[in-house]
Amino acid sequence: MPTTTSTTLEQLQDRLDSLHAQLVEQQQRIAELEAANRDLENASRIKDDLLSTIGHELRTPLNAMLSLVHILQEQLDGVLTERQRESFRVIEASGQHLLELINEILDLSKLQAGKMRLKIESVEVEPLCAEVIDLVRRLAEQKRLQISVQRDERVGAIQADRLRVKQILVNLLSNAVKFTPEGGSVGVEILGAPEREQVQFVVWDTGVGIAEEDMPLLFKPFVQIDNELSQQNVGSGLGLALSQRLARQHGGDILVESKPGVGSRFTLELPWKPSDVSAVAVAAEKQAAVQASAPQRRRLVLLAEDNEANVYALSEYLSMYGVPVVVARTGPEALDLTIRERPGLVLMDINLPRLDGLEVIRRLRAVDQFVDLPIAVITALSGDNERLRQSGANHFLNKPIDLAELDRLLDQYFTQQ
Repeated sequence: MPTTTSTTLEQLQDRLDSLHAQLVEQQQRIAELEAANRDLENASRIKDDLLSTIGHELRTPLNAMLSLVHILQEQLDGVLTERQRESFRVIEASGQHLLELINEILDLSKLQAGKMRLKIESVEVEPLCAEVIDLVRRLAEQKRLQISVQRDERVGAIQADRLRVKQILVNLLSNAVKFTPEGGSVGVEILGAPEREQVQFVVWDTGVGIAEEDMPLLFKPFVQIDNELSQQNVGSGLGLALSQRLARQHGGDILVESKPGVGSRFTLELPWKPSDVSAVAVAAEKQAAVQASAPQRRRLVLLAEDNEANVYALSEYLSMYGVPVVVARTGPEALDLTIRERPGLVLMDINLPRLDGLEVIRRLRAVDQFVDLPIAVITALSGDNERLRQSGANHFLNKPIDLAELDRLLDQYFTQQ
């Protein structure tokens, strides 16, 4: 009997030793997985930092190049030959394509890392669609395409990130124009569905269409469907993938209907309530009140920028429209010149030597006389507007600067003087 008990105890001890060994092994595996996870997180941070740096370094010279192309076209319009005009168009189109590729890679990286933050606000639908149409109008006219817009009168506004919805619609409409043969038609329909609390932006075309077997490939990154017009239209294959992810981050989606040789319908679905329209009216009233009470400002722009190519391009552009410019190339110089010159508008680059642009803005806002000074941040860091807004910036100009947006700023602050 004692022998049996001893044997049982030995077996139990062996079992405990085996379980302990397994536990130690599992703990070692957990430690290895945690270390591997830390390595992955570190690698992800390094990748994000690298992409951000690369984006900034690429967009800075692009800003100067595209701005100067625009300036030269306007200055030389009367003397350029058609061949020279075409050269300018090719340079501008190539620069814009490179910019789109950079932005799409950076945005997709942010979405995949869960770092894309939406700025939800009340967005008026009609002017938004007008801007989208204007951006693709030239390409459509070159192909003799008819463009139409139809809007459900019930849809006045939506709650969304204006920049990102515009980005989605521009992408969908650009694709519609690209893949529609000459003489065809493209359009946008805005439809409200109050019962589902949803709005639909339908971008349609009479283009080449998409085969059913190619549908699963549409929203895959870096994949382009082969068709008779694909070889004529260079692209990254990122636009639709990025657009769908942005739509889903809003709580919506993108649906597709298409038939080869007939055309396609891409439907952007977004959350919507009919009461959203009232928010737009309130915002418009507030904006009108602010503009009515705005003080008279000196017709002078302070440009805080250390890149000489950008300094030259922006100074030329502002001077061409009769707006005087003073230039600061460091943070302390930007502070000093703002205090001495009292500009009516400040264009502030973030990456200034000796004192970064955001700190310059914070110090200016701490002075009573500069609390209401209009300051527009010039940045290559898209999607970081919340941090910029917290610093005290009023406006954000992404590199390369959209000169039409700069014109609107100049009109807003200087035309009434």
